[in-house]
Amino acid sequence: MRTIRFCMAAMAMLLLAGNAALADDAQRRNYLDEKSMQLIQEAVFEVVVLKPAKDSLSYEKPLPFDLLPFAIRTDKYYSIGTAFAIGPDQFVSASHVMNLDEESQYPEVLLRDTEGALYAIDKITKFSDHRDFVIFSLKDKKADRYFEVNRKPMLNQTVFAVGNALGQGVVIRDGLYTSNTKEEVDGAWDWMRFSAAASPGNSGGPLLDRDGKVVGIVLRKSSNENLNYALSIAEALDAKAAIASSYKKAAYRLDIMDMTKMGTYKKEISLPKSYGELKRELVGDFNKFSDRLLKDLLAEYRGDIFPNGDGSIQMLHSTYSAVFPHMIMKGEDGNWDAFFAEETKRADLGKNGYLTYGNMKNSLFLYIQKPDDISLKTFYSDSKLFMDLVLKGIYFNRQVASEKIKITSFGKAVEDYRHTDAWGRKWFVRTWLMEYTDGKIITFSLPVPNGFITIMKAGQTGTVDSGYLPDLKVYADFVYLSYYGTLKQWQEFLAMKDAVPAVFSTVELNFSKKELQFRSKRLAFSYTPEVMKITENSDASLLFSFFRDGNKVVWDVAGVTMGEDKNNRTVFTVYRNIKPAKELRDSYHSDWENIVGRKFPYNSSAYFKEGQTIIRSVHAGGGDGKNSTANRQVLYTVTLDVEGSVEQQAMESRLAKIDAALAVAE
Repeated sequence: MRTIRFCMAAMAMLLLAGNAALADDAQRRNYLDEKSMQLIQEAVFEVVVLKPAKDSLSYEKPLPFDLLPFAIRTDKYYSIGTAFAIGPDQFVSASHVMNLDEESQYPEVLLRDTEGALYAIDKITKFSDHRDFVIFSLKDKKADRYFEVNRKPMLNQTVFAVGNALGQGVVIRDGLYTSNTKEEVDGAWDWMRFSAAASPGNSGGPLLDRDGKVVGIVLRKSSNENLNYALSIAEALDAKAAIASSYKKAAYRLDIMDMTKMGTYKKEISLPKSYGELKRELVGDFNKFSDRLLKDLLAEYRGDIFPNGDGSIQMLHSTYSAVFPHMIMKGEDGNWDAFFAEETKRADLGKNGYLTYGNMKNSLFLYIQKPDDISLKTFYSDSKLFMDLVLKGIYFNRQVASEKIKITSFGKAVEDYRHTDAWGRKWFVRTWLMEYTDGKIITFSLPVPNGFITIMKAGQTGTVDSGYLPDLKVYADFVYLSYYGTLKQWQEFLAMKDAVPAVFSTVELNFSKKELQFRSKRLAFSYTPEVMKITENSDASLLFSFFRDGNKVVWDVAGVTMGEDKNNRTVFTVYRNIKPAKELRDSYHSDWENIVGRKFPYNSSAYFKEGQTIIRSVHAGGGDGKNSTANRQVLYTVTLDVEGSVEQQAMESRLAKIDAALAVAE
C-alpha cells in the first residue's frame, strides 16, 4: 500500500487542528481540514511509465541499486508527474507530463493511486500544449471522489500545491496566490503565480484553495524567482470541447550559420482519441512542419549559404589539411570558412589505434584510427566494436544515487544505414538506445583509410529523431576533411567500393617496391625509390577542397602529399592554386603573384626550417599548352621537405624528378 507523505510545515499545522481559535479563523487558516486531506488521498494520482525491461548497456561494475531508497529501487515504474480527478470521467494533468508531442521509448503513461493500482488512459477529451493541460478518461476506472473547482480564486489567499515527489508519495506545500502574469506570446490568458514550493514531479498536480477546491494546475517552477506557475482550472474547463490544440512558435536555426527561419505551428485535432492515436498524429504533423521549416530556411537563404554568395569566395579559393574533421561555418565577418575544435583530447586504443575528439558548437567531433589488428571491413561493419572503441576514450556514465558508473558498451546499434551527402560521400548513420533514461545516441561516420571521422550527439529519443537527425543530414554537406593513411591502409580503403565517396572512382593509387603511381581527374604522377622510398608504411594525404569547375562547385582533390614513411617528415606535396578573385584580401593576390613570377619561396631555392630542408617550384605544364603562366587560372606548385640539412643541388635534383613526372589535366 502506498502512503501519502506531507511536508513538515503542513504536518505541523495539522497537529494544531484541535486549536479552536485557529480553526475558527477561516481567513487565516493555512492548513487543509481532514475531509480535504482524505480527498487528496483518493483523487490525486501519480503519473508513471513502466521501467524498461531491457538494458542494452554494459558497465564496468554492477550497478549499486542498493544505494537507492527501497521504494524506488523495487518500483517497476518511473514516477514522472501528477494527475487528479475533477469528475467521474474527468482526470487532469499537465500536457508536458503526458509526453504526447514527442517520440519516446515509453509506449504509454499510466495513473497509479495510493493503493498501487494502475489505470491506463482511455480517451483524451481536451488538450492544449500551449496552455499545458490535458483532460482524459481512464479505462475501467471512474473516480469515486473528485475535487470541486473554484473558478474565481482571490489574490493573496492561501493555496496548497499538491503533487507527487517522484516515487516518494504525495507532498502538500502551502503558500500564497500572489499574482497573475500574462501569457508570453500574445497575452491570451493569465498564468497564476504562487509562492508554495514546487519540485520535479509536482507538474500536473492540483493547486487547491484552503477549502480544498481546485483553482489551478501546477505547471512549472520559475527560473529566477521563488514564484511558480499554474494554469487556472477555469482556462482548462472553458477551452474548446473535444479539441486537441497545438500551438508553438518555432525558430529553426543551424549551428553552422546565423540565418533563422521563424514559423508558427497551429493544429487542431478532433477528440476524443486514444493516447496512442493522438500522440502519433501530434508527433507526425509537427515533424512535417519542422521539416518544412528547415527546407524553407535552406531555400530562402540559398544564395547566401555555402557554396553560394560573396561570403563563399574565400572558402572556394582555400585548401586546408584537415585530417581531424573541420566544419564549414559562417564566421562573424560574414565569410564561410573551415573551423575546427579548438581543444581536443586523445585516447590510446592499443595496437596503434587512437581516438581524438573535441567539441564544436553543440556536436562532438571524433577522428578514430582503428587498431592494427582489426581489418577495415570489420571496423566499418561492426557497430558494437566501433562504439566500444569510442567508449574507451569518451566517458559515458550512468548515475545511481551518488555513484557514477562507467558505461563500457552500448551493444549493437539499433539503427544502421547509409546517408549520401551532396558531394557523394557515404555516411554510416547509427543509433543506440539508453533505455533507462529514454535517451538515444546518434553518430554520423565517414570512412577514411585508417578508420572513421564521426559526428556524435546524444539526447532524449524524440529530440534525436526529430531534431538532431535532420540537422546532421545538413551538417554532413559542410564537413571538410582530408584523407590520410599509409599505402597499406589506402590499398584496403580503395578496395571498399561500397564505402568510398563517388569521387574516388577517378582516383588510382597503385604501388610496388619499384614504383608508385597516382592518378586523379586533374593530376597524375609516378615516382621510384630513387626519388623517395616506397613501402607499406609510406603514407599519403589527399587534400580535398571545394572549388568551381565551370558553372558548378565540386568537391575534389586539390592537393596530394606523399610521405617516405609514417614515422618521418620527408614528403613532397603537389598543390592546386587558383587565381584569386578580385574581392579577396591582398595576401591571396601577393601569394599568387609570387607563384606566377616564381619568386621566393617558389623559385627552387632550398631553405632550412625547423629541422627540415624545403624547396618549392611552380609546375609549368597543364593549361592550354602555352609556356607562359601569366594568364593561367590554375597553377600547380611542388614542394619537397626532407629531414635534416640537405644541399641545394641534391634538393633541386630530386624536385626536378618529381616535377618531370607530373601530368596536369587542366
